[in-house]
Amino acid sequence: MQKITRYFFPGLLTAATVVCGFFWLKEEVTSQIYRQKLETLAIEYADLAEQYNHAVRQSAVTELEVTDDSVTVLVRTIDGSIRRIDTSFNPQKEIFIDYIVGNGRIWIRRLFDQSTPPEAGLVIDPIWEKVDWKDAELKYGKVIYRSLEPGIWSIQVSGNGSLSLEPSTGSHPDELAFAPTIRSYEEIQLSLDQEVKSISWRDICDYCTSALN
Repeated sequence: MQKITRYFFPGLLTAATVVCGFFWLKEEVTSQIYRQKLETLAIEYADLAEQYNHAVRQSAVTELEVTDDSVTVLVRTIDGSIRRIDTSFNPQKEIFIDYIVGNGRIWIRRLFDQSTPPEAGLVIDPIWEKVDWKDAELKYGKVIYRSLEPGIWSIQVSGNGSLSLEPSTGSHPDELAFAPTIRSYEEIQLSLDQEVKSISWRDICDYCTSALN
């Protein structure tokens, strides 16, 4: 019995030490993974904040000057001047503004009211009267519409191409932007669970080797 005890307990103690050492090292490796991820997260967060600021930044691409019986389009031309375009559309009805997304920019195409079919709408830029959808640079169209009260209405586009149509107070035509740039934004994801669950003896050995070096 003494012989069994003499070999059993040291062996048990060694096994317990190995197990405790494994769990301690696993905690160290887990902490290292979290530290590395937090450093990565800080960099990605700064990038995400910059992307967000670009995405939500609004540019006034077009303005509508609305009275009780008229709708006039204010749009910036390529040379930077403001062009006034009178329309025959009824401001008492919903007004539609049609845009083309292509070449990484958004371009105003035409304007019409709810009683007018799109093909009979007023084409703002003749280049977009006929759209070649086979052109790889042209992505899709966007339409924004609503009923309008008299005043100046600003059609705005955010950095990711979202449109809004809002009353503009104290608007200045020289603030209009010609064909604002739009961008796509990728979602930043952070995953820790899978890496922590998959910690192996090799990871622990690599940690010990790097710690010794």
